Formats: sequence, C-alpha cells, structure tokens
Amino acid sequence: MTEEQKRKLTGKMKKMLRSKAHDLEPVVWIGKEGSEKVVKEVDRQLKERGLIKVKVRKAALLYEDKYDIAEKLAKACDAEVVSVVGHVITLFRPREGWKKYLAKKPRKKVKKDEKIIELFEKFRKKAVKD
Repeated sequence: MTEEQKRKLTGKMKKMLRSKAHDLEPVVWIGKEGSEKVVKEVDRQLKERGLIKVKVRKAALLYEDKYDIAEKLAKACDAEVVSVVGHVITLFRPREGWKKYLAKKPRKKVKKDEKIIELFEKFRKKAVKD
C-alpha cells in the first residue's frame, strides 16, 4: 500500500471538512512568484490551524495549473487536498496526527453471519427429514 493510499480521506470526511471550511477566509495567497515561495507559510498555517484556504491569483495560473499547485502544496506540507473551488484551494492536516482520521472501524458482521449459518442449518435439517 502506497503512502498516498494510506492518506486518502473518505468522502464523508471531505464533506465534513468542506462544511467546516465554508466560513474560513484564505490565509495564504499565491501570486506570480509561484507555489514554491509559499510552502513554508502554508506549512506554518497548517501547523497552527489544521484546515486552511489558499487563494491562487490569476498571475500564478499563467505558469501552473491550480490542481498542480494544490498537489504540490499537499505533498510538500504532508497535507490532504479537501477541495479546489474556483481559485481557492482547501488543505487539511490534522494537528493531532493522521491516525484518528484514517482508522477504519471494524465491521460487526461476525454475529450476523453466525445467525445466518444457524438458520440455514436448521432449514437444511428440516428439508433432509422431509
């Protein structure tokens, strides 16, 4: 399993993060200098806040695509891209660590499966007797 697959947020988590980010204002702007110049600031803001918005100015779009900028920032800052809407990129990096957000809950199918097997065995025994 690659590291990107381990970090993939679920759709529900992204939806929740988008709703939390709705009222946020952009805290970092990317201009004609490009995304390399703002990586440290994005990293600092993610460390402080966890969920931030980054505004991409039109001058930056002359050199790079907004989706490429989002992926570069996410990789450089160990974050996850939540959404790219218009010229605004929403990034997320948990302050308490990734473990809480990426752990999958175990399913409780074991008891259901056992009950189904028992019922099947009862019906089979009745069918064999008849």
